[in-house]
Formats: sequence, structure tokens, C-alpha cells
Amino acid sequence: MYNINSPKYDDCRIYIRKQKKNGKSWDEILFANKGNRKALGKFIDSSIEDGFFPEDLTVDLWMELVQSERLAEEKAISIDKAGEVTSLIAADSDNDVHVPRSEQSSWQLYKKKLVDSGWSEESVADIEEATIKVLRKLNRDTTATGPVKGLMVGHVQSGKTANMAALMAMAADWGWNMFIVLSGVVENLRNQTERRLWNDLNHPGTISWISLQHLSKKSPSGQKAQDLIFDDNANQRYFTVCLKNKNRLDSLISWMNTDKNKLKQMKVIVIDDEADQAGINTQDITKEERATINSLIVKLVEGNDSTGSQPRSMNYISYTATPYSNFLNESSKESLYPKDFIGVLKTSNEYFGPKQIFGVQETENNDGLNIVREISKADLQNVKRIHDKKSQVIPNTLKESICWFLCTVAALRTFGYRKPLSMLVHTSQRQAHHAEISAIIENWVKHTPEQELLKECQKVYKSETSEFTLEKFREGYEEYSIPNDKINDYPEFSTLEPVIKRVIKESISHIQLGDDGDLEYHNGIHLCIDNCANNGINDENAFVRLAYPDSKSENYPSSAPAFIIVGGSTLSRGLTIEGLVSTFFLRPSSLADSLMQMGRWFGYRKGYELFPRIWMTADTYEKFEFLATLEEELREDLRRFSELGASPSEVGPRVKNSPKASWLKITSKNKMQGAQLIEMDFTGTSNQTIIFSDDVKILKENINITEDFLEGIGENEISYNNSALIWRGVDFKTIKEELLLKFNFHSRSRVFNQIEAFCKWYEESVSETGFTDWNVVVGGKGKVDNNTNGWKLKGRIVGKVNRTRKGKMTLHDHSVSIGVLRAPIDLFADVDKEKYDYVLSSINSKTKMTNKNIGEIRKNAGLELTPQLLIYRIDQNSITDGKGERENLNFSEDIIGISLYIPGKQVGSNYAKALTVKISEEEVTSFTDGESEEE
Repeated sequence: MYNINSPKYDDCRIYIRKQKKNGKSWDEILFANKGNRKALGKFIDSSIEDGFFPEDLTVDLWMELVQSERLAEEKAISIDKAGEVTSLIAADSDNDVHVPRSEQSSWQLYKKKLVDSGWSEESVADIEEATIKVLRKLNRDTTATGPVKGLMVGHVQSGKTANMAALMAMAADWGWNMFIVLSGVVENLRNQTERRLWNDLNHPGTISWISLQHLSKKSPSGQKAQDLIFDDNANQRYFTVCLKNKNRLDSLISWMNTDKNKLKQMKVIVIDDEADQAGINTQDITKEERATINSLIVKLVEGNDSTGSQPRSMNYISYTATPYSNFLNESSKESLYPKDFIGVLKTSNEYFGPKQIFGVQETENNDGLNIVREISKADLQNVKRIHDKKSQVIPNTLKESICWFLCTVAALRTFGYRKPLSMLVHTSQRQAHHAEISAIIENWVKHTPEQELLKECQKVYKSETSEFTLEKFREGYEEYSIPNDKINDYPEFSTLEPVIKRVIKESISHIQLGDDGDLEYHNGIHLCIDNCANNGINDENAFVRLAYPDSKSENYPSSAPAFIIVGGSTLSRGLTIEGLVSTFFLRPSSLADSLMQMGRWFGYRKGYELFPRIWMTADTYEKFEFLATLEEELREDLRRFSELGASPSEVGPRVKNSPKASWLKITSKNKMQGAQLIEMDFTGTSNQTIIFSDDVKILKENINITEDFLEGIGENEISYNNSALIWRGVDFKTIKEELLLKFNFHSRSRVFNQIEAFCKWYEESVSETGFTDWNVVVGGKGKVDNNTNGWKLKGRIVGKVNRTRKGKMTLHDHSVSIGVLRAPIDLFADVDKEKYDYVLSSINSKTKMTNKNIGEIRKNAGLELTPQLLIYRIDQNSITDGKGERENLNFSEDIIGISLYIPGKQVGSNYAKALTVKISEEEVTSFTDGESEEE
């Protein structure tokens, strides 16, 4: 039995097409220009022997391939939707699949669609690379080994659906024939996923895609399992998108088991979209209990049929941007733990994610884009009063966000932008609150005099366009791949004014229904309340929920349609808000995964890069800033495991614990039952103090502690670049007792807020690591002894450094973040003179200063085992240079900043707190046995 559509025959197809392109007729190609079957057979045998064609190629198969190519050229294959007609961590070695090359293959057709839709060649190449890596970990026959289980980590709103469609397309070319997509808990999100997958995959080619809907024993003719074709040589491929709902999952499992013979032919890939939602086991795993949805998904994947029937192949791949609960919930063999592989999806340099918007702490690119505005405490209280029906006064920041939305709509319509533009208002999960907020917005837009509204818009526009310019965008997102001349810059307000007037004149309303029942759109603002209380049409014959117009419709609006969307749960996860340019976000959350998923503002912003703005509280901003750093560290950890060749069944990924659990938890307690606190290895890390409180008593005390410490450690020398003082060979006991344990570190300074644990780890591991005594460096601005405003230390003067406040928001405990303390060059101030030229050449090569690169440079400079303590005195009057999005420091006293660099070498003992899932020896053995059986 063979499948002529298999990519293994791609070389044959390429040869056939080349012959056709060279002018050969189909009759000539049928016999490979040899004239008869016998001669054709000799040609095939010779080509197989030379390694050009696959070993199982026969004369009859060759003729079928030629006929197939002929039909593909003469007539497109008709595809009908069935419902309408009737950087990987991996456990095992790769299989033998490769990227399909046939132009009519499902993958190549989907790839073409991506390119035609405006995806960059680099982004499409990244998707292709990620897809083939996943596909090589799957198994086309799991009857002996049990299901394959893996997880892919993406970003919120980063194109996970595109990666899922890519996997389905490429897997279909290689013979997998049944695809089950588990899609959240909200029906309109399920519908959105189904439509997108159908549009992505439904193209004439060698594969015929058929969508199956709401499968059950009562499915209509044409969708029953016994009506479908799962033979190896069939070109039909089936997919269904199923809610994580008890009844839907029960029905799906029953449908699969209605025909045992068909089940045995199914080669299944289950794709769990938003895998950290609904399917996590929240019951007591110590009692071997399972939550209902988790139990049903496990049953779907593992099989639980009394007859023992199972599909020929079962592969479970989960996708999520917040994998914390997936890693920390449980890891038993029968769970959904990704025992076989964990992958990290590469992010396009056109994506706006947490790193780009909020920055990453303790890195050079730490500021993020200046597009977040603070909602004041007074406005926060006002919103609460509106929720409680005690106020009808619109908050000032909500007015600002609406004005910015009006200006953006006008600007982009001026540019000829046609796609929908949206504003998101997310203040509460309660549906009653949505109605109150919606009414406030509608009342203000409708009843504010035109000139007053225009004046407000002009004020906001002037402020926003001066605070965030194209130049500042480039400074904050250097890697963005689209050139400046392709980015829409701000037009003059005078050109926007008449457009804003027309938008106001059209007013604000829900989406109207025409006489024929179709949705009708206008050039004003469509006000939508997207929650389950609004499932359709209200008493005024208007559609209340969010519904974007079909871009292919003849009635599509002439100008970019505008939407203000108020809502809760449906806006918290999965739903794509098109053209999101203004967000008013007040939804509180103490769970990291839930909060990150609410970031509807993450995504791609081609055509309106400069226009997105977000209004949120300082506390929420700080949480997202922490999450951006958490996410980067987790991904870096996964990449490191991948480089080391680790298996998920042997080591659980480590999730850095929140520094203040009451302020922000990683995920809910019942989702991380398998988590255990582990000890982290500090080797290869470089940590710095970046958060400070303006407490003059503490600041002065830290200066005295530091000066006493430096006075007691002997003589110093001036660095080769003449900007720093160096004390060499300082023993750690002195550093610990005279500085680290006395110093007043901020409670949220990571590592430093657990300095005793760090000291204990260092003392217990130093003999194993071979670390030498420390070098202590006091870095400064300018040259030593050449600064009148310097720091006097042992007869020398070191320049104070200039460090400013990051952003305009005050942290929730009135602290200040400077984002980054150290200058990269100071990490090499203790390098000997003869090695310094090498260091300078390395620094000037634009190499990103990661811990890995720092370690390599210090190693080559002869400091492989030498830890470094780097100290700065920050000038209390530090001022900005006016270029970045910074504020003057304005402190009551100078600040002492400290950086610790520990050389990179893997050791076994460690003491910094993190979370991982516990994996028993029995589970590791079981996984390994399964892998060897497959081999």
C-alpha cells in the first residue's frame, strides 16, 4: 500500500514537472521518454540505484504520479466542506520526514497563502523550521509505544494559530489523517479558530480538507466515522475544532469509538490550543483524582475503551504562551505532561510582545516602548463608583484613551487604511459593570459638544505624538524589520479634524441589522459589549456583541470600520482584537498566567506601528514588567536545556518564582500541585540592583557600609581604561560579612532579597567550582581623579554615575526602577592590560551582552573562575539626556548600586528558589523504555 501524495515522492514529481517545463508531452513523460514499460522499468531501477528515486517506486506508481500531475495541471481538485455538502527539548531521535516540496502539497499551498497575506520570508521560514522540528518528533504508529506528548511555547497573540495550521498542513502531506483541535471554553472563539483553519487549509491540491463539526454518535451522514476514508492511499484529511466542554468532549470520544475499524486507521494529531486553560488537572493528584475536562482529554489521548481499540497513531501537541501550569501541574505517564518534547516558537521581529512593550529588567534594552500611560488612583476610584452606579462622570484617562482612538481612526483613514480599528475597554469581569462603562462612553461621545471634543482630541494628539515619535520607536525596537519609509508617521492634526468630525457626526451605536438580517456597518463608532449576556440582537434591532465585517463582502465599509469593545472573559484570552490602537485596562489579577493572557495589545501592528497606546495602573504595569522578565528567563532556560540535550521526562523546566507571592502568583495553587521548590544554580549569572526606595536614612547607611568595606580590603589599582578602581583577590568571607549581609537591599531586588541563600550556596559550592577569590571593582563616570563631583575613596576620586528613572510610573510601594545599573564595559574593568584590546574589540563588535557572551569574554581574558563584585555610586541628581523615555532621578541622597557576576560552570548544588515539577525515577524509566521500543 502506498500514498502517491506522500512527500517521499517529491523528487519524482520535480523530475516530472521539469520534463513538462522542457516541452515534453504527457505521453512522453508517462514512459520517461523510453517508449515502453520495460524500458521505463529499467530507467526507474537505475534511478533508484543511483539514489534519485525512493526504493519502493514501481512502473505503476510512476504512471500514477504522472497522471496525478497531469490532472493537477488540467483541473483544480474540488474541495468541499463536509457540513455544507451533506530551541526543541526532546526525548527521542527524529523520524525521517522532510519539508514537502510539491507545489500542490498542503504545506506549500499554505506557505504560499502566508506569503500572499504579507508574511515576511523570514517569518515563513521560521514557521517552516519550527513545524518540521515538531513533525520529526511525532510518530505515525503509536500502537506499541503509546501517545507522543509535546508542548510548544509561543507568545500571546503571536501567531500560534499559524503554527498550528502549518503543522496540520505538513502532517497531512505525510499521512496523518485526523486532526482534533481543542479550542478554549468560549464558542465564539472556537468558531473563530475553525474559520481561520478552514481558510488557511482549504486550497486545491493533493490533499482534500474536510471540516467536521460537533461530532457525536448522532452526527449526520457524511460526518459519521464509518462514512470517512482513512486509508493510507487516500487524499482526504479531516479536522474538527472542539470546545473543552464535557458534553462536546464526551461526544467526540464516543464518535471516535463508534467504528473500531475506522479508529484503527486513524492517524491522529490532537492540538490543544491555549493548553493552560481548562485542561489542567485541578483535583488532588495525590489521590489520583482528575478534573472533568482534564480526565476527558487524557481519555481522548490515552484511550480508555473497554475493547482495547485505539487509533493507529496518537500525538498530543499543546500550544500556549503561558506554560507555567503545564510544567508544574503533574508529570505522571498518564498525565498530559509534555514528556517527549518542549519547543520554543521563534518570535518574528515584527511582533510587539512583553519584551518590546515593557522591557526586560537588568538588560541594556530594558525600557520598552513608551506607549503605556498611567491610570491615576483618582480615576481608578471613579471607575469603581461607575461600576457601583454611584457616578456618571467619565474618568479623565478614559477620555484620553477615547480621544486617542478617534485621532488614530482619523489618521489611518487618511492613509487609506481599510482594516478594522479597535479600542478595548477592560475594567471588570462582571457583566453588569460592562453595561455601566459602555453607557458612560456612549453618553460622553454623543453629548460632548463637537468643538469641546475636538479640543480634547487635539490636546491628547499633541502630547502623544511628541512623547512617542518614529525616532523613539526605533530606539526602543531596533530589531523591527520594516523600514521607516514603510511606517505611517503622524499627520498634522489639521488633516485629522474634518475626519474626526465625520466620525462624531455618524455617532456611536451598536451594529445595526438591515432588513435582510445582515449586519450593517457605518463610518462612526460601533460600540460592542462582548460577554455571554449579549448573545445576539437587542430590542432596538442591533447586534451588541463584537462582529467584524467580512473583508470579502461587497458591503464592506469604504473606510476603516471603528469599534469600541467593552467586555470581560471573552476578551481575556484567545480572541483577536483587530487593529487594536487604544486600550483602557483595569482588570486586576494576582495570577501571572491569567494576567499575561489578557494582553490583547500584544501582536503584529503592521501599518499602524506608532499608534497603539495602553492605559493601565502603575501596579499592573509593574506586574507586566516582571512577567516580561519571567518569560525571557523561562525561554532562556528552555533553550539551555535544548543545547544540553536534556529530555523533559528527565528534568522539569524551572519557572522563576515571583519575588512577592502575595503580589503576583505564577498560577493558581490547584494548577501547580506537582510543583516543588527547587534550589537554583547561581553560576553563569549576573545580577544587579535596579530598584531603590528614596529613604534617606537607608541610602546614607548603605554609603557608610560600602565605604567601610572598601577601606578594609587593602590597596587598590586603577583599571587599564582609567575609569575604575580595582581590588584583586578579596576573600568571599569579607565580602559577605562586611558588605552583603549588612547592606540594605530592596525587598524586590531579585537574588539580593535572598542574599543569605546566595551566600550559603557560594560557600558550599566554591570547592566544587574552583572559583578564585573575588575582584572588587568601583566603576565610575570619566577618569579616576579627574572629577570634582566624584566619590573619594582611599586617596582617589571615582566619578559618580548618572542613572535615571525608568518610565513615568511610580512603583506600587513608591520605589523607583532604573532598569539597568551596570555599563557592560565595567564587567571587564578588572581585565589585565595585555588582554584589554581583545575586550574592546569584542565589545565594539555589536555582540549582544548576554551572560553567555560575558562569560566567554572573561574566560578568554583569563578570568574564567574569578567572580566580580561591581559597585557604583549613583548621583542623586542624575538627569536625562532628553533622548529616551526617562525621568530625572531626583533622590534625597546618592544611591549605592551593586552587581554580582558569577562565572558560568554547571554545578549540582544550588539555593535560589524556583519552581519545577517533580519527576520520579519510575516515570523517567517508563518514558525511556517507551522510546527504546519505538526505536
